[in-house]
Amino acid sequence: MAQAKPIEIHNLGTIGLIRDRPAHLIPPEAWSDSNNVRFQDNNAVKFKGHAQIFGTPTVAPGFGLHVPSASQNFWIYCSKTKAYVYEGGVHTNITRQTAGVDVNYTATEYRDWQGGLLGGIPILNNGADVPQFWGTLNVSTKLADLTNWPSTLRAKIVRPFGPFLVALNINDNGTTYPHMFWWSHPADPGSLPSSWDYTDPTKDVGRKELTDVEGGQILEALMLRNMLIVYKEASTHWIRFVGGKEKMANDQLFVSSGILAPRCVALVDKGRKHFVATADDIIQHNGQDIKSVLDAKMRKYLQNDLDQQNSLNSFCMHHPAQREAWFCYPSAGQTFPNKALIWNYGEDTLQVRDFNGLYGTTGTTQTSGGTAWDSLTNLWEANLEPWATEGKRQTVFFDPNTTKIYRVDSGETFDGTNPIAFVERTGLAVIGKDRQGQPKVNFSNRKLLKRIWPKVSGTAQLSIRAGAQEDRNGVITWEPAQTFNPTTQKYLDFTANGRLLAVRFESSDGLPWQLEGYDIEVDLLGDL
Repeated sequence: MAQAKPIEIHNLGTIGLIRDRPAHLIPPEAWSDSNNVRFQDNNAVKFKGHAQIFGTPTVAPGFGLHVPSASQNFWIYCSKTKAYVYEGGVHTNITRQTAGVDVNYTATEYRDWQGGLLGGIPILNNGADVPQFWGTLNVSTKLADLTNWPSTLRAKIVRPFGPFLVALNINDNGTTYPHMFWWSHPADPGSLPSSWDYTDPTKDVGRKELTDVEGGQILEALMLRNMLIVYKEASTHWIRFVGGKEKMANDQLFVSSGILAPRCVALVDKGRKHFVATADDIIQHNGQDIKSVLDAKMRKYLQNDLDQQNSLNSFCMHHPAQREAWFCYPSAGQTFPNKALIWNYGEDTLQVRDFNGLYGTTGTTQTSGGTAWDSLTNLWEANLEPWATEGKRQTVFFDPNTTKIYRVDSGETFDGTNPIAFVERTGLAVIGKDRQGQPKVNFSNRKLLKRIWPKVSGTAQLSIRAGAQEDRNGVITWEPAQTFNPTTQKYLDFTANGRLLAVRFESSDGLPWQLEGYDIEVDLLGDL
């Protein structure tokens, strides 16, 4: 029997999670399974939590819009029938009114809502009602029907585009035009468009059809640099203002790549890219080049895990503080999103997190938060969270099922619940490194895993398991879990033996931790 060989497995955040390849074929520092763990800065780090902000909304919030002003930060949120604004600790009803009585909205689904800012004026639309605007940034002002909008016109999507508003997927007096986009006359700064009359030669109004019927109907649109990118079910187009007689030019961008559902695109990487969930992949593009985010890592996993019947409830959001793009989706058997597949575009790693919500966006929250110094129970050097986030742009998501609004990366619990956070690696056949420092593997040699040295910081006590299997498709036999206290212990002893080894690091106490690496002591037992 060969002598024990300590094997270092470090850089645990460089590759991240890979579920589409057999575990024995992925690099030693990659993970074959994980949940609620980030991969960043070469480490595996327990995700921070999310916590309720803004108190309790008055109605179930399925959409939200941050509206900044010179001295205040407003947050508009909408249910299917009402609109409210939060400011200064108060929730105020701003639903449109007639003679002092609310005129309820008629959105069929929460996902019908979308909106944006046209020269600082909030615009909201749900496809069933006349688009709304908030004329004065004051809680005493109600939303109102968009000025100069044709009374019989409806649009699935209305987006600000420079000084224009663009309406897409049109219903004009009862006739549907699912491939049409229609733009307004440009608005003067601080005002609304003066006309939507495309027959008036004195106005820069117009409408066009995206003629690739096989691409399906228009589902979404979002700006990218000086273009409005329009997403159909199976194709993608761009619109650009060119002036002159044509006014708006358009062309097809991607022939066979569209979007999974409304809300399934986010502007990321300092506005340079779109992150898009398509019918069979997640992609990134810069308006020219397209690249899969999931290929050879998580594409097959997502296709199998996504509940196809309820995939329209999926959405994408940006978490700029961590350079992350989140695809939030319902897994098999679920109606609403319960998971987030997260791409760290700075390090090109993938991770999975438990989730609950129907829409997410960014903005300044200006709420007191964080941890008071005198409430800390651990050493400063063991505290992994930033000291202050006040006044910074935060990621916020809205959950109508709990009637709550949450801030991402707030505290350690998931709305008061301690998450189970783990990383797992199976199929380990590494027996050392060659002269160039590359891992050496042996699939036929039996191995005895005797000891694990976890390199952990933080305050959590990890539950650690070791296991082994006889062949690449065999059942893993796990040793009983052992508790590892990083403040008092250096290693744990195990007796897992087989041709392929496995390790698992898990916490369930809600406390922070990061795994920087681990060493394993392995005896080679020969080809038994």
